[in-house]
Amino acid sequence: MRDRIFAGAAVALSCTVALSLAACATHERTRTDYVGTGSLDESQVTQLLNNDGYHDVTNLHKNGQDWVGSATRNGGPVNFDIDPTGTIHTQ
Repeated sequence: MRDRIFAGAAVALSCTVALSLAACATHERTRTDYVGTGSLDESQVTQLLNNDGYHDVTNLHKNGQDWVGSATRNGGPVNFDIDPTGTIHTQ
């Protein structure tokens, strides 16, 4: 009798663990919809920069996965680099 109770508890515990793992798997998803700035064209990158306060964008070109160029921001000239995550770095 004790063996049947133990076996039943083991099955119940196994099912609980399996259901918990399945539930976790449905909540942990890799984001695949973000394509990064490397897939943007020149006009899209210019729009991104304009939206962030950069104007008069010049010499915009790709350098590997990054976009680099020059622009005016807050009244002064800046050189920038946009990494694949969309972060704008200025010099």
